[in-house]
Amino acid sequence: MSNENIPEPGAESGPSDPASATAAGDGTASAAPADSALAASVAEEGRHRAKSKTKPKPIITSIEELLTFAYKSNARLLEFSKEDLKKLTITDEGIASQSALVRSLTPTDPTLSTPFKLLQYAARQGVPLKRSEDGDLARALNRLVDLAVVAMGNSPVFRVWVDQLVDPRKDPQLPTEHVRAEARRVDADKLGLPPKQFKAADSDRLVKNAIACYGLLRAVQREWTLDQFIDESYGSVWRHEAPKAAGLERAASQVGASSDLNVLGIVGENYLARIARLEQQVTQLEREAGAARNRETRLRDELSTVEEREQSAMARADAFSADVVRLQKELAAERDNRVVDKSHMADDYETLRTRIIRRLGGEIDLLTDGLHALRNGAPNVAEEFLDRSLLALTREVEQLKDASGGFA
Repeated sequence: MSNENIPEPGAESGPSDPASATAAGDGTASAAPADSALAASVAEEGRHRAKSKTKPKPIITSIEELLTFAYKSNARLLEFSKEDLKKLTITDEGIASQSALVRSLTPTDPTLSTPFKLLQYAARQGVPLKRSEDGDLARALNRLVDLAVVAMGNSPVFRVWVDQLVDPRKDPQLPTEHVRAEARRVDADKLGLPPKQFKAADSDRLVKNAIACYGLLRAVQREWTLDQFIDESYGSVWRHEAPKAAGLERAASQVGASSDLNVLGIVGENYLARIARLEQQVTQLEREAGAARNRETRLRDELSTVEEREQSAMARADAFSADVVRLQKELAAERDNRVVDKSHMADDYETLRTRIIRRLGGEIDLLTDGLHALRNGAPNVAEEFLDRSLLALTREVEQLKDASGGFA
């Protein structure tokens, strides 16, 4: 969609009066000329008068002449061919004199009609200025845009916002509603004009032109998209122009009678395209929501499984903890028993050691006596001593076996 279809503010053209057209048509049909030669003569005279009223187009050879023509022309739009524009000399040295010329002509244009002409002309060429700054046409168009900004900056509407006009990213930002409010506050006194030279209709035209200039500037600066341009135009101008409670019939009548069909087509196509994009976004969001719900269901199932596993693990952990406590108690009891057993064993060992020492000491005495008897030639006596000693030792061994549970 090209920039040449950007809507224009303050349109004075519109559908002709149907009543007048009907009246004229009826008169022509009912009053046929009696003399065809006389009718032809009248028609030729009318064509001659119309031709004589047509002003010849001025020859423009410089930016200064183009500016002067734009300010002095009563036409709403600037008509100038691209080829003629390319022939104009664009120099860095000329910007100062051209800016001074704009400032000198600004008082003659209180409604900002000329900067609107310049910006609308630049936008209508459909050239992305920031992407073609080296081309002859782009250089000339950029110069016209710069001079339009100079003209806007000399208006009370934008006088304190020149930096924001040049740099759309500069803070504080300039909202379109503020432009509308500032334009509505401008009166003849602020313009330094007599009240008769700035009437209510001029005030309305200034509001529309100021908003249109601001929107066109942001468009050629590639700061706004077409969506933003249409939204800002509607919010600041169109909605204020729409009749309240027009009803079906009147609304259809006004839309059907509009001569700006190309503008209606642009706006309608834009809104339909946005609706289509929004529907696609809704569909995508619904798909994403469905996928999210599926993920939620899956995660809930996984969470339930994990919770069951956790509960089972906690039960096993509780059982293990109970086993640990029980084993710790048993270990402590066993340790206590071992202490007691150790004490008893120590006592039993001392008792047994004492008994064995006594037994062995007594048997050593018997064996010593038996050996003495044997040496002195008394084998009978020695044999008796040996029998008594063996019997005692045998009994001791039997007692030891009984004490150890029969294991030797």
